[in-house]
Amino acid sequence: MDHYDFAIDKLDSQINNAFHHFALNKPETLLVKSHCPESEHYRGLVDFLNGAFHSSLAQLPEAHEALYRALKFHVCDRPTVDGFEGAKPLKPNGVGVLGLEVVEPDKLFWSPPAEGGAQIAIPVEVKNNWSDLVLQSGIYARCMFSASPLRQFVLVIGYNYEDHTVRFLVYHRGGCTGSEPLNLDQPKDLKGFIHLIVSILTWRTRADAGFPAWCNDARVCLPGRKAGDSSPLTVDIDRILHYRVCVRGRAPRVFRIKIPAAFPDDEEDPAEDLIPGLQNMGVQKKAWQISDTAGQNHSNPTQIATGSTGTEISTDGNRKISSIVISRARALIDGVENVDHAINWYPLDPLELKRGDSAVLKLCWVPDRVPCNLLMEPRLLRDCSGMFGLPKHLYSFRAHHKAGCQTTNRLFLPPPAADFETFRWDLWGKTNWEPEYLSLLGHVTEFVGHSLESAKDLRSLVRAVLHAHLGYYNMIQKNYQHRDISIGNVRMVDEPIKTERFDIPNPNETQREILDLCRKLGIDNHCSGFVIDGDLAVDWDRHFTEENLATRSGTPEFMSTELLKRVFRDHVHSPVDDYCSLYLLTQWACAFHELSTEDKPKNPDHLQQLRSDLAGNVYHRDAATSTTINGVKFKAEKYGAFLVHAQPFLKEWYRTLISLMNEWQEIDATNAASFRYIADRGLLLFLNIVVQSQLLL
Repeated sequence: MDHYDFAIDKLDSQINNAFHHFALNKPETLLVKSHCPESEHYRGLVDFLNGAFHSSLAQLPEAHEALYRALKFHVCDRPTVDGFEGAKPLKPNGVGVLGLEVVEPDKLFWSPPAEGGAQIAIPVEVKNNWSDLVLQSGIYARCMFSASPLRQFVLVIGYNYEDHTVRFLVYHRGGCTGSEPLNLDQPKDLKGFIHLIVSILTWRTRADAGFPAWCNDARVCLPGRKAGDSSPLTVDIDRILHYRVCVRGRAPRVFRIKIPAAFPDDEEDPAEDLIPGLQNMGVQKKAWQISDTAGQNHSNPTQIATGSTGTEISTDGNRKISSIVISRARALIDGVENVDHAINWYPLDPLELKRGDSAVLKLCWVPDRVPCNLLMEPRLLRDCSGMFGLPKHLYSFRAHHKAGCQTTNRLFLPPPAADFETFRWDLWGKTNWEPEYLSLLGHVTEFVGHSLESAKDLRSLVRAVLHAHLGYYNMIQKNYQHRDISIGNVRMVDEPIKTERFDIPNPNETQREILDLCRKLGIDNHCSGFVIDGDLAVDWDRHFTEENLATRSGTPEFMSTELLKRVFRDHVHSPVDDYCSLYLLTQWACAFHELSTEDKPKNPDHLQQLRSDLAGNVYHRDAATSTTINGVKFKAEKYGAFLVHAQPFLKEWYRTLISLMNEWQEIDATNAASFRYIADRGLLLFLNIVVQSQLLL
């Protein structure tokens, strides 16, 4: 905090005046003192909060510039209109909303539609213990992060009526940070309470409140196209490709962005249909629909819509709620502005973008105190940019939500040199706590098409998977191992994209065989399949330590059996596991292929069961694989023509994988040389299978 200037530090006299003005009205009399039902505390607390805000606002010299000058608290006597799919409607005990001075809100939203409805700015929760209160408030924070995914933090006001204490709860990507409990019966604590209210009223812009000034969830203002280029690039969010809703964690969010045919100074607002409903990538969409287990681990509550209120979800009896929706029209009310981000990674030959082009913008929270040269994904994207099977990279940047302020949670956590235990809020008795310092990292890369599930035919699918194999191998040539090969991280295009020509410098005997087979298969510098992402990748220059080798990563549906089962606790994640993942995602793409009308089976039960098993746990997944490679020949009326056509190829491929696994077991070494050797062998075996299949000849 020593590195920042805070507006609140210059307002001591205003805080004193606000405190004395508020205390003269004896606000403590508004709070119910008896041990009565929880609901009887709501009205008094809401009146207390409104009085505190009114007294504080009246003392500020520039109150008309306060972002929350129109904040009004209300007792929440009805559930919110929107919420989480499959969950009960939420009803905070109190809500702070903007722009409703007197009228009680008729409809409350976490994310309102284009017209009508009040948006919750600050939820209020009342309970008689902090453990339950913090958990319930965390659900509200999750809703608010769903409505504004790139915000830096969420504020919830909690009131413990058992001891008349208030805490300001700040939820951020590292967890929850609470103020000290403020006893509203004590003058000293009451002054501390006013101090925090005044600090909220110092927010003048959305960026002051933790919202990114450069993104409004419909449009993004990106920094210059390369380091040293100060001209901003304003783009539209065309589609959400992937996201994960959470409070604590990486919270990845992947947009397809589009540069308008005309730039903002000479264009009208783009039509709303430029942003269709949310399209999730591969497994996140399909697995959650089929597998209850997968559905419990992931949630997809947020959509970008074109003015609708989202999908109606039946929850309790006749009551229906809508899924949380980000309205494009409402989002565009807030403009975007150029913010100087820290562009620390960019290739020598960056991606070129022109009007009408599309690209991918990925944003996620990463460890904040890792030096630039040790952050894996931006280095991988930079070093592998434009290689065969890998997308071209524009740049990666540490995001700033406003000028001079990096988007980080470090201000809500103790300094690294502190005794962490003195700061830990011991709600559940957990020990060995260390704060998670996180900051927002952004990457802009080439847009490389669609899911393998929508391949037009088996030939196109196999070609894309072959090219993705070569992209994976190119990472290895740069000393990176991906370690999260999944249906969402392998993409394909219908019209090949020009890339660098696939090559292996100074090839050994095995590598010369690889190059010969590539020539036979017509591999040149036009690519149809790509490996994307890299947040779980490792650098072999630093990877081969006992601690690092004990780690495993991936998306469960596509991780090898050895990685998933505890019985293989000594198993080391090697390229063999990633080659297994490439098989599993191809098997998935064949099973989940978008069947044409004439191919739809008359009796789909067999295919539906196979899909359900593939999306289930490792035992169900392995049973489905066994059905595919060891079972009887599939029939189109039971499994669809696409899977029937693919089955012989899948069988032969799996046979070679078993051979590769056996070969790896005989290698008594775990180092870069052994990993590189088995990567060569795995690619060679796969190329031979493709040639033998004659699918691409």
